[in-house]
Amino acid sequence: MIKGLYSAFTAMEAAWRYQDVLANNIANSNTTGFKREHASMQPFADVLLSQQAPVPAPLSARVQAVVGQIGTGAFIAEFATDFGAGSITPTGNELDLALTGGFFQVEGPDGGTFYTRAGRFGRDDNGDMVTSQGYFVLDQNGERITLPPSTVSITPEGAILDGDAEVARIGVVDFAPGQLLRSGEAFFRSADPGTAIDGGIRQGFLEGSNSNMVEELTALLAVQRTYQANQAVLARLDGTLEQAAGEVGRVGV
Repeated sequence: MIKGLYSAFTAMEAAWRYQDVLANNIANSNTTGFKREHASMQPFADVLLSQQAPVPAPLSARVQAVVGQIGTGAFIAEFATDFGAGSITPTGNELDLALTGGFFQVEGPDGGTFYTRAGRFGRDDNGDMVTSQGYFVLDQNGERITLPPSTVSITPEGAILDGDAEVARIGVVDFAPGQLLRSGEAFFRSADPGTAIDGGIRQGFLEGSNSNMVEELTALLAVQRTYQANQAVLARLDGTLEQAAGEVGRVGV
């Protein structure tokens, strides 16, 4: 019975953590360049139940009689990011950029490099190309990009053109699975520099979140039902233990 309490608790704990992930996916369903997270759940190993008292038997192998097995619940094995592409929407804005592959490089407030698919860019007061958060967009050499005051055109290869003159070239890099770590809603970090790639930039477009509201809400309802079911099991087992303790007390008297 005690192990039943443990099984119900671990299932509730897993559901609670997964609910937070799903809620975050839902909250960012309209965040440009957001990549949803999902959790993989695994059961703990089954526990072999045995009678610990010696069993009268001529064979030493039968010193313990096997009673059976019981599962000890489930846990969240890991949270993983789904890097699938979001929908591409035209905006017509000069510095709205979408990618068909790879990530933009931006300089964070601590001077480190972030990677993102959120391509809603603009100019700051100094003419530098920045994200909507004010982070500096970097070129292929990891340097800040200073834009002319005039309207620019951007080629699929990332060349920023002022008329026919190339002002800079936007840096786009790609990574192997598992190299990126989430660092904010639409930003990632990596200990590796990534591989530079050419092509895939679409000017006047933005990539939306890859979080599907209907799927996330459906999963959230299922997780909530799981939590409530195990909560009911936990309450029933607790009541049974309380009743057993009371009955044993009266028998003793």
